[in-house]
Amino acid sequence: MGSSSSTTKPKVNVVRFPSDGSMKSLTWSEDGDQELELEVQAKEIEKLKKENKQLLEEVVKLKKKIDQLTLGVEVTEGLDSLNQEHAKPVGDKNNIKHIEVNGNRPVAGDHVVAMWGQSKWQYFTATIISFNPNSLKYTIEWDDQDPTGRVIDYFNLAIDKVPSNDQVGVGSKVLFHQGKYKQSEVHGVTRSGGLRWHQGEIERIYKDQDGNTLYDGHHTRGEKDGKWVTFKDYSFQFIGYSIEDFRMPPNVFDILSSIDSGPTAQSKPAKTQVKKKVANQIEDSIDVFVSYAKINCPSAIQNNEMDQPPSYREAVLDIMVDPRNIVEQLKKMGVSVFTMEEETDNSLLEIVGALKRVKVFIACLSDEYASNDRCRMEFQYAKKTMKLPVIPLVVGSGSFEWQMTVVGLLIAGELYIHFQNKEVESYKMTELARSIKSKIPGIKIKDVSHPATGAGVMDLYSEQGVGVTGKPVISGTADIFFSYCWNNSHDAHQKKQVSSYQGGEWSDPRLIVKKISEELGIASWIDVERLESANEGMGMFDQIATALKECKVAVVCISTEYANSDNCRMEIQFAVKSLKKPVVAVIVGTGDDWKEGVIGNIVDEGIPTVDLQSVTSAGELEVKILEISKAIQDRISLSTNPSMTSQNQVLATKGSPERNRAPKCGDHVICLHQNWAYYKATVESFDHSTMTYTVNWDDNDPSERVQSYKDVALDIEPVDDIAVGSIVVFQQGSYAGTEGNNEGGVRYHQGIITGVHIDEEGVKRFSGKHTKGVSDDKWVTYSGYNPTFEGVTTTELRLSPNAMDVVVSGL
Repeated sequence: MGSSSSTTKPKVNVVRFPSDGSMKSLTWSEDGDQELELEVQAKEIEKLKKENKQLLEEVVKLKKKIDQLTLGVEVTEGLDSLNQEHAKPVGDKNNIKHIEVNGNRPVAGDHVVAMWGQSKWQYFTATIISFNPNSLKYTIEWDDQDPTGRVIDYFNLAIDKVPSNDQVGVGSKVLFHQGKYKQSEVHGVTRSGGLRWHQGEIERIYKDQDGNTLYDGHHTRGEKDGKWVTFKDYSFQFIGYSIEDFRMPPNVFDILSSIDSGPTAQSKPAKTQVKKKVANQIEDSIDVFVSYAKINCPSAIQNNEMDQPPSYREAVLDIMVDPRNIVEQLKKMGVSVFTMEEETDNSLLEIVGALKRVKVFIACLSDEYASNDRCRMEFQYAKKTMKLPVIPLVVGSGSFEWQMTVVGLLIAGELYIHFQNKEVESYKMTELARSIKSKIPGIKIKDVSHPATGAGVMDLYSEQGVGVTGKPVISGTADIFFSYCWNNSHDAHQKKQVSSYQGGEWSDPRLIVKKISEELGIASWIDVERLESANEGMGMFDQIATALKECKVAVVCISTEYANSDNCRMEIQFAVKSLKKPVVAVIVGTGDDWKEGVIGNIVDEGIPTVDLQSVTSAGELEVKILEISKAIQDRISLSTNPSMTSQNQVLATKGSPERNRAPKCGDHVICLHQNWAYYKATVESFDHSTMTYTVNWDDNDPSERVQSYKDVALDIEPVDDIAVGSIVVFQQGSYAGTEGNNEGGVRYHQGIITGVHIDEEGVKRFSGKHTKGVSDDKWVTYSGYNPTFEGVTTTELRLSPNAMDVVVSGL
C-alpha cells in the first residue's frame, strides 16, 4: 500500500485513530529529542493493537452471522415496496422480478481490494468490517495488518472476485494488479507483502490465437494526480490481461438499494425524513424510466446548461433528436415517465426508488451515455440487478463506439430504435410506443401516429384481430383496394385523427369506398377496416402488399397531400409498376400540384380519372359514384380478358420489363456510406428484422457496411420512374484511393429532380439539386461539388427501392 522504495511500503507521518476520528502528526526531528516522540508512538501503537483485536473479534461474529443468512438483501425504508419476506410473490408469477441477492455490492465480511488513503490511487487487499449507510463509507481491516487508512469510500474498493465478461468493455474502469511490495515493519507493526492494485481503463479487447479474450488498457491516474509511479514494474500501459486480472468497483445503485432502514430519527432525523419524502414523491407504479445523458440534449446545449458542452456544430444540433422531447411526447401519449438529470444524493435515492417501481427501462444510447458513470450504472442496475425489460434507443451524433462498452455488451444482439434525426422522429416515436405496448400489454397509449395514416393519430392497439381504429378487422380477400391520404378525409378530421384536412365532405375517400362497395356489391380493402394494428411496422407493409396483390383493381384517391405522402406514392407505384394492376384515379382535395410530379406522370400514362373536387352535394356524388363504378368494372373486365386491348396491357409491355427495385444478394448497388455520400458495392446479405443490407464495398473499405434499404439502390438504369419530385442517386465528383483502405472511385449523392426536358436529339434530360447539405452534416468540400446538377440522363441516375418491393422480393 505505497512504498518509499521499489520493495517496501513507505513510512508515514500521519496516523488515523478510528475510535475518535482525530488525526495526530508524528514528525521526525533531526536535531530534537526523539525519545519522547518514540514513547508517544509506542503508546499509540499499543492503543491501535487493542482496537484491532476488538475489531477482528467483530469480524468473526459478523462472518458467523452472514453464514447463517440465506438472503443478504436489506432494503431501505421508503425506497422499497418489498416486504419482510423478501419479495413474496403476489399475482402472476411471470411478473415477479428476480433480483440478484448482492450483485456487486460489498458487505461486511467480504474480501476486497481497496484504495489506501495514505498513498493515493494504490489499492491493496482487505476485509470489510462495517458499512456506514449515511456516509456510504466502509471500515476495513487490511490483510497486511496496516492500521492506517481504514475508512474507504464505496467507489474506492471492489469485491475481490473475478467480474463477468459483460461487466468489462472498452472504456470500463477496472482495478488491475501491477507490481508487488515486500513484507516490512513500520511503527512496530509487521506488514506482510502482496500485490499492488491500480485503477485503469480498458482501451482494447481482442482474442489471442487460442481464442482467449485479452484486454489492453492504461492507468487512469498519474503523477499529477498524486499517484506514486516509481515502484518496481510500473508501466503506464497494461497489455494482454485476462478477465481474471481485474476487479470491479460496486454500483452505487446496488448499494443504495440494499442498505438497511438507516439511522434512528434521534441520531440522523434529516436523512430519514429525506428517504420518506422521496418515497412519497414517487408513484407506486411507473410505466417507463427514460435514461439519457444530458450532453445529448440539444436544448441543454443551446441553453448553456453545461460547463463544457460538446463541440457540435449548430447545424448538427438542429437535426438531432432531443431525449427531453422523447420524454414529453411519451407523456402526451399517456405514458407514465420518470427521468432524472440531477446528480445529488437525493436524486440517486429517487432513481433507486423509481427503478424498483418501473415496468420498462428506456436507454438513450450514445458514446456520451456509455462514458457517463451515472448513466452506465443506471443501465447496469436496471438490466442486471432489477432484470427490467430494456428498450434501447440510439441518439446523439451517430457514432456507435458505445457498442464495444459494457452498455453494448449487455444488449448485444438486441434491436435498437434509431432516432437518427428529426426527419424520422415521428415514425420512431410510433415504433417506441409499440415496443412499450408489447412489454406492458395493459397500458393505454393515445395519440399515436400510425405509419399507414400519414398525419393521423389514434389510440394504440396491439391485440390480434384489432384494427388501427380499435375495431375488429374485416378478413378475407377484397376485389378493390382503396389508396388515399387521411388528410383528405372529412371523417378523419371529425374523429380528430388528423388536425386538418383538404377537400370536402362529399369527396371523402372513406365515404366513396362505402358508396362504391354498396353500388357494386363487392368487397373493398381500406386501412381503417382491414389493417391489423398488431402487425404494423414492416408487417403493415406486408399487409398492404398482400392486399394489392390479391385485389382486381386499385382505386387511388389523388391529391397534393397524396403526392406528398411517401406511403401513398409507394402504394400507387407498387400497384402500377411492380404488380401491373388496373388502376382508377379519383381526384380529391384541392389544387393540382400533384400533376407536376411522379403521380402526374403515372396518371398521364392512360389511367382513367374521375374528378370529385367540385362535388358539393349528395346528389352530385351519386352521379360520380356511378362513373367511378363503371370505370372499375371496365378495368376488372379488361384485366381478366386477354383478348381485349387496354392501357393496362400497354403499361405492362411498354419498354423493357419492369424489375422489382429491391436489391438481392449478389446484386451490384450504389449504397450510402456516411455523411450522405454514396459509393459502389455488392450486396452480401439482408436482415428482414431491421430492413438493412450488409454490403462489400468495391474499393474494399471495411467500414459502414450495414445500411437501411432506403439508402441502397440497384446499379441499373431506371425505366420510366423519374419525374419532378423524384428522389434519386446521382453522380458528382470522384475520390482517390488510400493506402490499405480503398482504391478510389466515383462519388454518388442523393438528389431531388426539379426539372425535366427533351433535348434536340429527343433525349430526356433531368436537372435537380442535392437533398442534403452542410446542415445535414454532408461533406461538401470535395472536388467537383456543385449544389445542383443539370442535363443528366437516366444512365447517370439510380433509384432506391420502396418498402413493399423489399417485403415481397423474397430476399
